[in-house]
This record gives sequence, structure tokens and C-alpha cells, in this order.
Amino acid sequence: MKFKELVDYFERLEKTSSRLELTSIVRELIEKAGDEDLSHVLLFVQGNVFPPWDEREVGVAEKMMLKCISLATGYSEREIERKVAELGDTGLAAEFFFKKKAQMTLWRQELEVIQIYRTLEKIAGLEGERSQDRKIKYVVELLNSCDAREVKYLVRLILGEMRLGVGEGIVRDAIAKAYGVDSQLVERVYAILNDFGEVVKIARNEGNEGLKAVKPILGRPIRPMLALALHSINEIFDDFRPAQIEYKYDGMRSQFHVWEENGERKVLLFTRRLENVTRQFPDIVKAVKEAVDPGVSNCIIEGETIAIDDRGEPLPFQVLSRRIKRKYDIEEMVKKIPAQLHLFDIMYLDGKSWLDVSLEERRKKLEEIVKPIPGNVELARKLVTGDVQEAEKFYKEALDAGHEGIMIKNPKAEYNPGARVVGYMYKLKPISETLDLVIVGAEWGEGRRAKWLGSFLLACRDPDTGEFLTVGKMATGLTDQQLQELTDMLKSDILEQEGKLVKLRPRLVVEVGYQEIQKSPKYESGFALRFPRLIRVREDKLPDEADSLDRVARIYESQKKGRVKI
Repeated sequence: MKFKELVDYFERLEKTSSRLELTSIVRELIEKAGDEDLSHVLLFVQGNVFPPWDEREVGVAEKMMLKCISLATGYSEREIERKVAELGDTGLAAEFFFKKKAQMTLWRQELEVIQIYRTLEKIAGLEGERSQDRKIKYVVELLNSCDAREVKYLVRLILGEMRLGVGEGIVRDAIAKAYGVDSQLVERVYAILNDFGEVVKIARNEGNEGLKAVKPILGRPIRPMLALALHSINEIFDDFRPAQIEYKYDGMRSQFHVWEENGERKVLLFTRRLENVTRQFPDIVKAVKEAVDPGVSNCIIEGETIAIDDRGEPLPFQVLSRRIKRKYDIEEMVKKIPAQLHLFDIMYLDGKSWLDVSLEERRKKLEEIVKPIPGNVELARKLVTGDVQEAEKFYKEALDAGHEGIMIKNPKAEYNPGARVVGYMYKLKPISETLDLVIVGAEWGEGRRAKWLGSFLLACRDPDTGEFLTVGKMATGLTDQQLQELTDMLKSDILEQEGKLVKLRPRLVVEVGYQEIQKSPKYESGFALRFPRLIRVREDKLPDEADSLDRVARIYESQKKGRVKI
């Protein structure tokens, strides 16, 4: 597929906000793209180059892009920087200068989508001495093969600034409509494969039956099943009885892929963000190799990794997060922050998917294939009961043991990857309802705090379009240490700056408490948080796992009902 053909679709998508029209355009694009281009086209249209589980990054920041545009057009970086500030969009600035380009390239090769992907793949793999120069060379070559219309979108794609309003929900529905398949099946298979290009091919060639037959792939992380929140112990048996109740651990959701290769046991460890952190946790990986029955050829099992102190007592997730982020001195961190694993589920065993098997059977099988190693690998503490008093006692035990709360699971439910489903799984914690939101903007502080970002614009997620809609500003109650940490985390995400205001790449998720939710035209969501405060940074969550606009609206409505009752 020619890149200019894809740009035609980008332009059409950019001109509409209608969900139906967005879906229709993406459906048309799916039907037009060939097998070679499908995966890349569906990633590009969402503003991504690589699938969410792929660790690679293009690694071209705005400053480097300004240099590339300068080399391709002959205009100075300073001129381009001023135009970016004026237009608020590096892609638009690139388009402006390419239109003004004094001497057009005499011969210009028409770019293919696959060519762009392969070049960006090459750029992502560059390391070591002179890698920056080589990146610049490749980017300039791509830019010089574009016309002004194409260059706008290529620059946005490379910088991660596409913003066409096409989220996973739009792509899901477009696939379902294109091939007459069940949209819920499409969503489920995407949660297993994490590649819409593969999902499309199965939907087109094999229909619903092919989608139903999809099973996990060793080495590729599955999106974990998610829990809904309960507000009190009295709600615990509203949807099913008995329930399997487990301790809720404050740690890193951990998915282990285990297999045999040339007589050696291999293990990969993924987080709920689908990040490969095998290297950061050699102690836990080694323990899993020993704990899983030697007769098991391959499996995918799941649990929670927590940090512990020298007495074996649980520590907060923030302590463990220092190990997740660490790239060097791993052995030192292993000694400094010991970790412990609590396993609670199995999704795949010896070539067979266990996603459609009931929880009670999955747990029984997990207990059969895992031999706990006290202090290192243990099975999540559980209780199966239909008695509220027993559940309440177990809840108190979990809290007394230093854990977050409890998980309440339906023993008859299958594993539903990537979804929160009523009647499947719930969580109960002794704190008021919080929201997981994405920081999309900030403002530099004043006076003593001028060196830090001092207030943070928060956004919830529109699940259909993938857009982030502002819902409030968090500015008070932050310590100097928190401001320093947030500033360090967010500096590399700055996309634009005007005065003290900065626009940020929507990457960092934070858990936020608040007094209440109010209706407000001030923010894009139509809601405003009253007195939002930072609970913790959720580095274990992807931006698309942030709370949705629907959840914000539901909490708002429940507040109204609460006031009526009072």
C-alpha cells in the first residue's frame, strides 16, 4: 500500500469526530489494505509503530526531529522551533516548511507503508556509537521521500502525536462490521494476541469459529482479566455464592510464560502493562523454574509479585517499582529489595488454552503443577465460602497481614482477558473510591518550586476513540519529594511548552483520590474532580488501562443517589 493512500484515510479521519463515520472509514481501510500491510496500517492509524507488547521504541524525540526537518528543508532549527510554538504541532510545522521548500527534490520515490515500517524498525534497533547520526540519516531519507501532505503525518507518527481519534473500540467495531463477526469476540482475541492485523486475518478467513479457536501464544503476553470494585463487605455475594476469596496483594501483576527449549527451562515475566521485566527479576524467574513441576512442557501462569522486608513482611508497591524500572545493577537491587511471588491463576498448559475453563478447575490445576517454595513462591491465600461472617474474618486477616484487601472471584467463571465483567471478579479495599487517570499536561511551579512541575492536568479515557478527556487539575498536597519524582518521570514526555504550561504525552497513570465528582463544562469530560490528591503513581498500568469516562459518570450518578438517600 502506498503511504499517500494511507494519508488519504488519515485526512478523512482527522476531519470527523463521528464514531460511526470513524468506524466506517477504518472498515474501508481494512478492506483495502493487503495482508502485508494490515498490522502496520492498524497500528499507524492508532498512532503506534509497534504492538503494545513489543519493547522497541523508535526513539526520536522532538529536538532530533527539528534537526531532521532542518536538514530536509534547508530552514534553520530555530525557525522551525518558532513555527512549532506558533502552530502547536510539529507535523503542521513540517508541512509548512515542506511547502516552502526552496529546491524540491528532483526525484522522489513514492513511499510504501511497509517501507516506512521497516525503516522505523531499523531506527528502533540502532544502538551505540553514532547511532543518533544514523537515526537522523534514516529519518531525513524518509522525509525527503514525502510531499508536504505526507510529511505532516509521518512526523506525527514518529513522535507519537498522531491523535486521529481512533482507539481500540473503533478498530474492534470496524473489523466486526467488515467481516460480520462478533465484536466481543474480536475484543477477546485482541486481548490474547495484541495485534489487530492478526485478528483481522482470522476474522476474514475463518469468521467467528476461527476467532473462538484462538489460544495464547507462548512469549506473547495476554492482557490480564480486571476486577470491578465493591464498596462494602455486604455486597460480596450479590452476584454469586459461594465465592473464592483471595488476599489482594499490593504488588506487580505478573504473568509467567514457561517452556522447555533444548532441554533447558525458559521463563519470561511480563507485567500488566505487557512489559518484559524478566531481566529485572532473576530471583523470581529462578524460583518459578524450580516451583513449576518438571513434567510440565509449557504453561502460562499468573500471580502478584510483592516487595518484602527482612522479616518477610509486605512492603508497598512503590518500593517494588524501583526494581521494575532498574536496568543496571540488578543483583544489587535483588539484595536490597527482596521479592516474593503469590500465584493465583493458569491460562495455558501443555499446548492447551485454559481461558475457557472455570476458576475452580484452573486453581485446582495450578495447585497440582506448582510446588510452593516458602518465602519465594507461594499460592495466593484463599477461602471458598458463602458465609458473610467468614468472608469478613478473612478480609480482616488480609488487612492485618499488611495486604491491600481481598479479591472476590466467581468459582464458575472462565478467564476473560482484558475485561472487567459483572459477575466474574471484584476487589475490596478499605479506602474510598479512587480513579486511575493519565497526566496529559502540567504547569511549572513558582519561586522555590520553579524547578518542578507543580500542578498536573488529569484525564480519563474514551474507550471508543482512545482519546484522553480532561477531568481536573491536581495541584495541592504534593510534597517536594513527590514533585521531584513526578517532574523526573514526566520531563521526557513534554511535547509542547508555552510559558509555564506544558503539554505531555499521555503515558503516566496515577491513582487519584478526591472529595467528589461534579458536572463541569471547564473540562473535556464534562466532569471535574473536587480536591484531587495523589494516592500513588501506577507505573504498572498502561494509559489505555486508565479509568473510562463511563466509570467517572457512574461514580457521579452513584454520588447523586447517595445524596438522595441521605
